[in-house]
Amino acid sequence: MENLLSQRVRNLALRLLLLAMLLLMPGLRAEAKAAKMYDLADTLATNRILTKLASLVQGSDLTTFFSSKGPFTFFAPTDAAFAKVSPDTLDLLLQPQNKVRLQDILLFHVVNGQKLLAKDLLPLTTLLSCEGNPLTLKTSKLGTQFVLNAKIVHADIRCANGIIHEIDTVLMPPRIGIAASRADTATADPNSDPISDPRKECFSLD
Repeated sequence: MENLLSQRVRNLALRLLLLAMLLLMPGLRAEAKAAKMYDLADTLATNRILTKLASLVQGSDLTTFFSSKGPFTFFAPTDAAFAKVSPDTLDLLLQPQNKVRLQDILLFHVVNGQKLLAKDLLPLTTLLSCEGNPLTLKTSKLGTQFVLNAKIVHADIRCANGIIHEIDTVLMPPRIGIAASRADTATADPNSDPISDPRKECFSLD
């Protein structure tokens, strides 16, 4: 009789322990999920189809900027998008003398001060990029969203300091192609207006 009572007590204790663990598991899962919320720079570094972009961000000295509080909306070209750009061009952009040019191209993909999901982009027609030129937005009749000529192929990747939308094409700022920097453009056209540095205003939002 005593052994039977002891067995029942142990079974009851085991059930209570299992119940307590079940009640605690949602909280543990929530904490684990929160711990995996990376900032933009870390998200790029760990994303298997954004490796080219991650290397360019690192080579541009913008990693600290993308780790700051933002908030940012980042239209991120995938590795497939960079495959449309020649490897020689990418190597050229990573050369120290072309750092400003590389920063301009990367900042043309970024909007600071706003954390915009795909649904937030729907009513918008333009956004001002950190590079200083506007990004034109449109949605097709089938619901596909575009930024300039780039299609959003994967939207709403949430980061601690912003949102990433993966796109299928590398965006180029007007008047600043890969083969022409700001300084090159100003030199080529001496009658043009001086080109300001809109990045200072963008960075001041941090």
